[in-house]
Amino acid sequence: MVLEIKPAERQERIKKIQDEMKKRDLDAYLIHSTQSDFASVLYLSNHSPVWESIGVLIPKEGEAILLIGPEAEPFAQGRSTIKKIVKMTEYRESAEPDYPGVPVGSFKELFDEISGGKGVNRLGLGDYTIMPLPVYDSVRKALPKDAEIVRADDIISNLRIIKSENEIALLRESHRITEIVLDEILGKIKPGLTEKEVVGMVLESIYRNGAECEAFPQYIFSGISTRNAISNTTYKKLEKNEMIQINIGAQFGGYTSAIGRPLVIGRMADSMKEVVEFGLEAHLKTYEWIKEGVISGDVAKKFKEFYTKKGFGDYYLYGPCHGTGIFEVEKPWMETNSDYSLKENMTFMADTFVTTPEYGLRWEDGFRVTKTGVEQFSSKWQKIIEL
Repeated sequence: MVLEIKPAERQERIKKIQDEMKKRDLDAYLIHSTQSDFASVLYLSNHSPVWESIGVLIPKEGEAILLIGPEAEPFAQGRSTIKKIVKMTEYRESAEPDYPGVPVGSFKELFDEISGGKGVNRLGLGDYTIMPLPVYDSVRKALPKDAEIVRADDIISNLRIIKSENEIALLRESHRITEIVLDEILGKIKPGLTEKEVVGMVLESIYRNGAECEAFPQYIFSGISTRNAISNTTYKKLEKNEMIQINIGAQFGGYTSAIGRPLVIGRMADSMKEVVEFGLEAHLKTYEWIKEGVISGDVAKKFKEFYTKKGFGDYYLYGPCHGTGIFEVEKPWMETNSDYSLKENMTFMADTFVTTPEYGLRWEDGFRVTKTGVEQFSSKWQKIIEL
């Protein structure tokens, strides 16, 4: 059984980035992670931050360098497959302790070291949307005035799109655990429990059944709040015959899962059942349109047209699938303006959201693109759920 990605596979990822850097004439490449979006650094190093932010600096040639805050050194040494580690105040936690007496590095020193004193003249940036401003300010000051900073998020995001056999094995296991959790929760959920109490039950089951942690803040919504595409659970108590939305997911070996199911404790009104059945039909129909070689935007167009054809055009919110892997939502998306071709071992979440004025619902499952169709990572309870 695959428990985690081996160091050699992570090192090969760094080598592929360096090959792409040479094609683009980049002297160095800098990526980032935070506690809320930990994917890129975990992908290369097996280490992710707690409290602090974190980065990886990759030279055109030579070994990558893990950049951490001053507090995280023993933690990083015990986890990281990148062995060269440098502490920097730019990556400290947001409360900004001074750490007097703690030796730290600087970007000027790092750039001189990796360039043999020649300086970094073209720096590629990955994870641009989550790059800490203190890091950017220090980078800008450390570079020559005529140096070029190139936004290059696609170098690492493109690498993460096609999954290896080990990654797929970890995705299968994380979904297997989540299916067990779903079974347990559907056997325990009842009127009078608060949404937060159900989340507590989910988390207990996730850890007890072998996951390393939850994959994202677990969603348990009920009533009108099921219209929320993104939100937090509340102390609202579950009631009979109202819409309840469960979106849960475990993380295993650094890879995530998600399963979304709408349900009712009691009986769905006929009008509600009609909407839920449509959502499931659209969810399952999505798989029929997918296989290697299909243009992703064509899937999204067919999905949107399906809503309109069935009379649910007003309830459409967004496209049918988004990438998944280390992070539950990764590039690429399947949207009506997407123009890339689907390839074997791309992994996605089929994420079917339907919103009405009174409630919303989501069917969600992970899958892998194959040459002839899809491999679903989860398929339990793909039916009307009345408890």
